Amino acid sequence: GVLEGMQVALFAVVKMPLDTINDVAKSNCELAFDGNNLRSFLIGRQICVTLCMFIVARLTSIVLEEDDENVLGVSDGLQELFNSGILGAVITTIVASLIWRIIATSFPVAFLSLPFIRAFINLCLFLEATGLCSAAWVLADLQKKVCTYTRDTTYMNILYNSSSKV
Repeated sequence: GVLEGMQVALFAVVKMPLDTINDVAKSNCELAFDGNNLRSFLIGRQICVTLCMFIVARLTSIVLEEDDENVLGVSDGLQELFNSGILGAVITTIVASLIWRIIATSFPVAFLSLPFIRAFINLCLFLEATGLCSAAWVLADLQKKVCTYTRDTTYMNILYNSSSKV
């Protein structure tokens, strides 16, 4: 959940002047926005979130033996749903993901000032540096070429120049 909130908070402060942000949040932003670190953080964050979801699903799934009674006496079909781990994933989504996103949206600078944020940024950068998802870089570059993407600054300058002539 913290990783979800970090993504929201970083995008919320990306255009803020650094002199309006406290020292801890400023240090975390400088690390996250240095060079390709934001892109690397996003890939590492996704690796970590995916891993956490698999672990939570495994921990929250119920495995009954043939002769065991269904939990709370539910039907076999509902018991199969319980066995899948989907309930843990739903609870995790609500508790671990959405709450942190709401907090990060409402208080992005305070969120980025939390003492453990830097450790999570470094963890995500490390996970990306392992090369587990290096294909993401190649696929992103391919998509950029196929779709002829340009940086937003290009579009913003065109928009700004055309609106200033009106």
